[in-house]
Amino acid sequence: MPRRQFATYASILTVAMIAFILGFPFLLFALARAIHCAPDTCGAVGLVLGLYGRMLGVLIYGIAMLTVISARCRRAGLSSWWVVASLFWLLAARDVPMAGLNFWAVGFSLGILSFQWPITLIFFFAFVTFLSLWKSSDENGSEPPRRSWKMAQVSAALSAIIGVVMCIPLFVTLAWIGGLRLISPLSAVMFPQHYLYVRIGTHFITLTTALWLLLLVFAGALIHILVAQRRASLEVPPTDFRARFRSRATKLR
Repeated sequence: MPRRQFATYASILTVAMIAFILGFPFLLFALARAIHCAPDTCGAVGLVLGLYGRMLGVLIYGIAMLTVISARCRRAGLSSWWVVASLFWLLAARDVPMAGLNFWAVGFSLGILSFQWPITLIFFFAFVTFLSLWKSSDENGSEPPRRSWKMAQVSAALSAIIGVVMCIPLFVTLAWIGGLRLISPLSAVMFPQHYLYVRIGTHFITLTTALWLLLLVFAGALIHILVAQRRASLEVPPTDFRARFRSRATKLR
């Protein structure tokens, strides 16, 4: 997929998803008014529509975005591991698109009682923005600086691994639904908070802290790649004045 086409599709999908989330409370209200539900049944209707309707919308958006990212990565010659990293970035930030501006019982049913900064979602959109701006070999773009590209790859890989750890409760819940009950979902939820941290004096370095640091490295590396490519495109090759003078002299003869 060409870069401009990817940027167009990604922008349309993202704007549509944002509009869907912002307008979801109004959709629930309009549905409740349309079916004239009783006070004791409107809650059940809101829970079912808020859970499965929002899940369907988020699923469609995720599949569509991963599809266009995969097409752009193939065209640009990037590894398919970027698509895998994008998948785990989205899964790790599932709380915000699922429970944000939704019926209150949906978050309670999913065990989402509070929100944190969706750092992995920022990773995702930073990479989408990079793919929309970076000119690859299909557009005769210059190669990215090796050191910056390596830093971007390492920080993206580490953040995706942290995203996998953050998705452990989701995987355990899906396993319970499928009948494979190895550990309880509550234990899976509490595992990262109780064991995955480093204590230095009175300070704690958690997965969130590590993600913020990796995000700074990732964003800085991508910005440096884009700036280096922009500078390379603005450079004018040195002109051979002697050759130009000789060609004009030949024309005059």
